[in-house]
Amino acid sequence: MQFQERDFFKERFTADELGRLLGAESPRTLFNFKSVAFKKSGLDADALSDQTLSEMLLEEPRYFRRPLVVIDGRLMPGTNAKQLAAELGF
Repeated sequence: MQFQERDFFKERFTADELGRLLGAESPRTLFNFKSVAFKKSGLDADALSDQTLSEMLLEEPRYFRRPLVVIDGRLMPGTNAKQLAAELGF
């Protein structure tokens, strides 16, 4: 099994990469609204547009739900070890 690991704190996503990663999904799929960084922002999650959320993800990696896993093109943000093992057939 091959995999690619990326530390997106050191190598941040570009707008194009984020767009490809999301596909037709909303950036809300990737956004961690419970993060300390977001809570400190004082922003209202419901008031933020998809465009704004995408810009925020590009600016601050702490806003991503982690880990961010893609298996066979399927985006799985915030998955845990048990879910990941089941997805991989272990």
